[in-house]
This record gives sequence, C-alpha cells and structure tokens, in this order.
Amino acid sequence: MRILFDAYWWVRGPSSNRHVQREIVRHWVEAFPEDEAVLVLRRSDAAVADLPPGTLAVTTPLWPHGVASILHYPHLARRAGADVVVAHNFTPWSGRRAVFVHDVLFQTNPSWFTRTERIYYSLIPRLLPRADVVATSTHHEAERIARCNPRLRGPVHPVGLAVRTGLLEVTPTRPDVVEDGEPFILSVGRLNVRKNLGRTFDAALVSGTIDAHRPLVVVGEPEGVRTEVEPDVRRAIASGAIRLAGRVDDSELAWLYAHAERFVFLSLDEGFGLPPLEALAFGCPVLASDIPVLRETLGDRVRYVDPLDRRAIAAALTGEVPRVDPGPLPTWAETVQRLRSAVLASLPPQLA
Repeated sequence: MRILFDAYWWVRGPSSNRHVQREIVRHWVEAFPEDEAVLVLRRSDAAVADLPPGTLAVTTPLWPHGVASILHYPHLARRAGADVVVAHNFTPWSGRRAVFVHDVLFQTNPSWFTRTERIYYSLIPRLLPRADVVATSTHHEAERIARCNPRLRGPVHPVGLAVRTGLLEVTPTRPDVVEDGEPFILSVGRLNVRKNLGRTFDAALVSGTIDAHRPLVVVGEPEGVRTEVEPDVRRAIASGAIRLAGRVDDSELAWLYAHAERFVFLSLDEGFGLPPLEALAFGCPVLASDIPVLRETLGDRVRYVDPLDRRAIAAALTGEVPRVDPGPLPTWAETVQRLRSAVLASLPPQLA
C-alpha cells in the first residue's frame, strides 16, 4: 500500500499538529515497512525537513494548509500513485481519503474562536462527508464529530494519542523562567479563553499557594479568543508570582515537568488534552478539569476539580502532593495500528 501522508506542518507551524503528524508517520513507517510512505511538505520547508529513512517527499506551494489539502493533495496523490491520502483536519476533494480531525470545538463552542478562525475551520465539516475514513483521538471527540456532522459516510474512529517521543528522550535543561531549586506550579496550554487561565490565576492567588518565591509558571503562546487579564493578575505577573514562559523547547519542557510540584490543567474542553498526560509521564501530580474527555484520557491517576468553581480550585491547590507513578501510558504504536486498521477496512480487497 502506498500512502500520501499530510506532513504540511513537519518543519514549522502549530506544535500540536506538527507533533501528531511526525509521530504518526514515524511510527507507521517503523511498524509497517511494507507500506510506501510519501510525505507532502510545504515547498519552502523541503530543503530542511529531516524525514524518516525510506520515505519519499512531494511538495505543495499552496497556503494555507486547508487550501493545499483540499485542492492540491488529490493531484499529488495521483502523481505519486498513492492508494490513499492520510490528511489532517481538511479532507481532500477527491480520491480515497482518510482524515484525522483534532476536534470540532469550533462547532459546539464558536465563541472560543475568532471570526477568522471560524471561517477557516468551517471548511472542515463541509468536506468531512467526502472522507472515506474519519478518525480522531478520543471516544468523546468521536461522538462530538458524529453528532455535529450527521452526513458522514461511516463511524468516527477514536485512535488515541500518546506523549511525543522527543519529549521523553531529550536531555532536560532548566529554562531561565525559574531558578535552580525554586519550587513552582506548572500549567501548559495556549493562552486563550478555552484554557480557562483566568480562573486558574484567580484561584491560585486566592489559595495563597503562589508568590514571587513559589510561582505559577505558564507555558504557551496566545491563540484564538484570549483571556482578559485582571489588575490583580497583572500585579502578580509584575511581581513574578505568575510567570509567562511563552514557548519553550522540549528539553526545557521536560525539565519543568520533572521538577514542578504539581501540574494544573483546567481547560473548559478538549479534543484530547495532551499536556496532563505529558506531566504524568514525568511523575508530576496533576490537577485537572472534571470534564468527560479528561476522565477518558487520564482515568483515576489525577485529582479532578470543577473548572468553573474558583473556591474548589483554590482548595485543591493547597497541601503537599507526592509525585506519582503513572502506570502504563498509551503509545503511538497503538494509535498507528488503530488508524491503519481503519484505513485498510476502507480499501478494496486487492489493495488491503
């Protein structure tokens, strides 16, 4: 089987998309060497892309990603002789197509997204009925996609996600945002209203658990509709009680997970929610939103709290919490096996 893989974000772009694309391709090639992998790269990135051995590359000059996926991927698949395209979010217009959809939160919660984002993302549900296979990460998100898009050709396949390999293999390096030996609480996520950082900040300040010598460190960059910053939060940022680290590299993130007293993830909703799973992989205690998707992905390994209840969050932040043994965690090999099985089931017998 020859597969045209969407690798548009292989070199640069949204970190979550890039990591998922890289992990799926690399583990697919490793587990199924009999399959021929052709990767679609942005033309400007082709010269610097570090591709897995044995893979081929084709390029697209089109931008943005959705336009390239819809309009150019079918042509590239025909030219490469691919049996199927494995795309992300945006379904190619023609051919045999499997698409991994990260989430459709923009359909259920449009107020969390800017007008520009809503217009762009509206292409996702319009094209989904053309897909032969629709996959996503969790059962929770699969149900949402099916509920919001009743014209799909078949069921939505939950295939899972896992902690990215590079994060687990890198040598941890302390970032400048904290001093060596300084205690801190950690949160990781894009700085937008969905991540609920406003309540996180308020509750942390009310709880008395953070100050200039025991800060709340926040890793992430602005995106979408952003959280309003209240005056007391501005003062906490100025004093160093809240420290906005922005984007950090994997070595720095690994160090933060390994040294944080606890990890706080109070998102209002997620398609999957990888950061708390990453924290668990480093033994960091997790305080997470009591929402169905995190109950699915994290099980009984974390402490849950109502993400809308500031008092409950403040109470949950107090007290010492020992580091944890996360037990077995999901793997990328499992994700790829599920996705490949769904793709094979959609193919004619002579190709499968």
